[in-house]
Amino acid sequence: MAQAAKKVLVIGDDTRSFLACVRSLGRQGLEVHVAPNTLSSPALASRYIKQVHILPYYLGDGQEWLTATRALLEKERFALVLPCEERSLLPLIRHQHEFPPETRLAIPDELALDAFFDKVRTRELASRCDVSVAQAHLFHAEGPLPQTFPLVAKYRKSYSWPDLYVRTQVKIVKSANELAQWLQAHQPADQEVFFEHLVPGVGVGVSVLCDRGDVLQAFEHQRAHEVSGSSFYRKSMPLHPERLAAVQRMVSAIQYTGLAMFEFKVDQSTGQWHLLEVNARPWGSLPLPVTWGVDFPYRLYQLLVLGQRTPSVIYPAPRYARNFMSDLWQFRMTSSELRSHPLAMAKHAAGWMGGLLRVLVNRERQDTWVWDDTGPARLEFQQLLATVKEKLQGAQARPQHVPPALPSERRPRLLFLCQGNICRSSYAEKKARQLIDGAGLNVDIDSAGMLPRNPRPAPLVAQEAARQHGVDLSTHASKHAFEPLLRQSDWIVIFDDINRQALIERYPDLEDRLVYLGDFASAPDRQILDPDGKDLDTFLQTYRRIDACLPALLKQAHQATPAHESAC
Repeated sequence: MAQAAKKVLVIGDDTRSFLACVRSLGRQGLEVHVAPNTLSSPALASRYIKQVHILPYYLGDGQEWLTATRALLEKERFALVLPCEERSLLPLIRHQHEFPPETRLAIPDELALDAFFDKVRTRELASRCDVSVAQAHLFHAEGPLPQTFPLVAKYRKSYSWPDLYVRTQVKIVKSANELAQWLQAHQPADQEVFFEHLVPGVGVGVSVLCDRGDVLQAFEHQRAHEVSGSSFYRKSMPLHPERLAAVQRMVSAIQYTGLAMFEFKVDQSTGQWHLLEVNARPWGSLPLPVTWGVDFPYRLYQLLVLGQRTPSVIYPAPRYARNFMSDLWQFRMTSSELRSHPLAMAKHAAGWMGGLLRVLVNRERQDTWVWDDTGPARLEFQQLLATVKEKLQGAQARPQHVPPALPSERRPRLLFLCQGNICRSSYAEKKARQLIDGAGLNVDIDSAGMLPRNPRPAPLVAQEAARQHGVDLSTHASKHAFEPLLRQSDWIVIFDDINRQALIERYPDLEDRLVYLGDFASAPDRQILDPDGKDLDTFLQTYRRIDACLPALLKQAHQATPAHESAC
């Protein structure tokens, strides 16, 4: 009798690091399960995915997430759990001792967490290991501001507690005035920021698989297209001995085990280079080494699960890999900026199109399209066509949705749903309660937001606009739309197409419960757009529109109430 394949759990859903890991492990005969954030990702169409599990977001004390994750690990008995992003990696680190003892997690230890997930600590480790870093200024509220520009403003961590699902931003500031504005708008009270001198050059990455401080495999790549510090088109390069030695010193210093990508900036005119940061998890350019013979994910599995230290392999260089849809988006952005410079735009377009010819001579491959797993690329293209079609037709061209039938045996349950539950759904819930109490309607209502956020108050401008409409939002705290709350709702009342898309990306089977509040206006205008970040007049106009729709919505819901309840 054939032995069952070993199971692995890959957490994520992108078409770069996540999809590369899924394919790598699946091609080796492992049974791949995944836990994505969204069910609409093209990566989930991979033939190598055996089963999809939706885990709750980690909010508050994380008990919902912990309970569901522990139950999944106990049931499936995975040989390895591989997170592809910090949002899943950090909770696994925090609760690693609360899982079944046989569970192997592909996570860094505490020393590596401190060294690689805090950019200031990374710089300190690099300095101790004689690795060059750009000059930087750590900002303190009481200290002096830097005077030399341009600078790169960074937070110490990309993700941190308690707002685990909010990624911090990197900003290039070009003057003292820009710096003051950025600090006023962005600096949080609980996380330091620092300012790094902007160094010239191209982005270069050195990717490694390590075991207790030894580099078992290294791979170097260079960004072929780079826009605003990001790239979706890269090429393999021969290993630079000095950069590899620098990486070896750093991983040896903390006895690191696992995958990591060391990001450098290299000035090609002088040959000087500086370390920028380290990604101690699967990284965005991972499809490049995997497709050209350096199978980092499976070799990590061999190391952690089988205890095998696999020998280093030689890879071809230069070879290219492109995330086509994302690179196309960057091409469009750059072309738009060059619109007033025809010659520069023509040169840029010719270079971009010419690069595609490398596919014909087998020197370039695609992240998403591969011959043994065409599903993700086909779904990605279908989604692009659908988006283009909707933009050409206009969102308002979508047929008016007929609200689903309400239960006749009990009071209907309505959930007002927007993105953050701080502006629209919060106001609609409180205003609806006033109408229900005043008219004696038999309807149960609630509100929530799709964004994974811990409780937040309504903005002050929202509170003032609500006050002028007779609603008190001063004590409101936002609530996330956890799955049980959504599933117990008969109508999920939304405000715009963004709300619709956010719901069906995670819970596509609930689409038939969606109701646009704007459809209940006397002159229907389906979308009631998010006023967050706008002025008081915009909020007042938004709340007037909500007020105009609520009576008809509640009346229709009330009419479904059982007769004996209506008479009470």
